[in-house]
Amino acid sequence: MHSMTGYGTAEGRAGQGRLFVEIKSVNHRYNELIVKIPGRMTSIEHLIRKRIQEKFGRGKFDIFIKEKEPLFGGVEITIDTKLAKRYQLAIKNLKKELGLSGEVDFFHAVGLDRIIQIEECGGSYEKLWPQISKVIDVAIKHVSTMRLAEGKYIAADQKKRLALVAGMVRSMKKHSQRAKSNNIARIKSRMNGVLGDTPMEEQRLQLEAAYLGGRQDISEELVRLESHLKQYRALLSSKDAIGRKLDFLLQEMNREINTIGSKASDSDISKTVVECKAELERLREQVQNVE
Repeated sequence: MHSMTGYGTAEGRAGQGRLFVEIKSVNHRYNELIVKIPGRMTSIEHLIRKRIQEKFGRGKFDIFIKEKEPLFGGVEITIDTKLAKRYQLAIKNLKKELGLSGEVDFFHAVGLDRIIQIEECGGSYEKLWPQISKVIDVAIKHVSTMRLAEGKYIAADQKKRLALVAGMVRSMKKHSQRAKSNNIARIKSRMNGVLGDTPMEEQRLQLEAAYLGGRQDISEELVRLESHLKQYRALLSSKDAIGRKLDFLLQEMNREINTIGSKASDSDISKTVVECKAELERLREQVQNVE
């Protein structure tokens, strides 16, 4: 069992620089990715998404990637010397033409960005993907480790709660058998009150008890509950994504419990139904964070 809550970071070399990767995951019905990367890396965004989707079935993922050191070696500085000389000559001629004296701040007058160009070194991020993906894989491994560890805690707690529910099912089965005997005794008491000393037909008594018992019989619901519990336990040991299957079984168990609650007239069964529904709700809350 894997939880959908995880966190992982990684840092490593790629190209001529260093890359930092951070991945956060929380529970979600589907597989949703939010990728935050420098604009120049958009050419490999689809590869990043594919990598995450290959590793995880469900969850909402925030992926943050940045270059701690430029992967293509920093920047290139280009100086247009010819243009600078032309500016210098133009300023000299202008001073002479206007009869100006004093020094002129060349870079202030012209502007540094006119003669000096600074550009980031470019390159193909696709070619660096094998190195980039290795750093991403380390972060993915840390996320997986955390999701697995939390999944184990959830599975252990789920097994304890399942044992409680199984005990409640056994209790309801016991009370159900007792209720059948009580039905016959109750019908006899009512009939005696009506008939007095008149003999009562045993066949009629059995028919009345069977009719009342049929309306209150919960044996089918209890059998289905036991079957669902067995399937649930088996899934807890699975290495596959089981969150949706567990959620479905819990819905079915809730339906059976609700039916038992509407049928049963025994106070002990009604009390157990309330307790059972509370435990199933706790199981359901945990399952929302299971992949």
